[in-house]
Amino acid sequence: MSQDVELTSGAYEQGSKGLKGGALGLLSSVVIGVSSTAPGYSIAATLGFVVAAVAFQAPAVMVLAFIPMLFIAFAYRELNRAAPDCGTTFTWGTKAFGPWVGWLGGWGLAVSAIIVMSNVAEIAGIDLLDFLGFESAAESFAVRVAFGVAFIAVMT
Repeated sequence: MSQDVELTSGAYEQGSKGLKGGALGLLSSVVIGVSSTAPGYSIAATLGFVVAAVAFQAPAVMVLAFIPMLFIAFAYRELNRAAPDCGTTFTWGTKAFGPWVGWLGGWGLAVSAIIVMSNVAEIAGIDLLDFLGFESAAESFAVRVAFGVAFIAVMT
């Protein structure tokens, strides 16, 4: 039995696997888009440099940088209507090359996200401590490691 049955209109009828139809709305798609591109960590690492370079134009730069992510979220919403699970490495890898490649791609993506988290967790910990007003704690290696481990655990 096939997972997706193509209808005459080009849309897909949901099979026994995959997301429930309409499961991802605009807000969910925005969250997925934002988490997929890691802009939070990019902003944490570069906001100071952006402000130093363009000063009061920094908000405009951030809005301009957000526009492509917004369009990506709209695109995922529309693709989800046509084909649930669209855009996932596992789904497309499986359809194109078989279940072994899909499985390998899906796990590879998950492992790479965990590795990236270990590299940006220290930046997130330092910026969170600075934001909360604990600048002296942000200078402590042990505290930065503890916050980094906590961020990795939450993401994992």
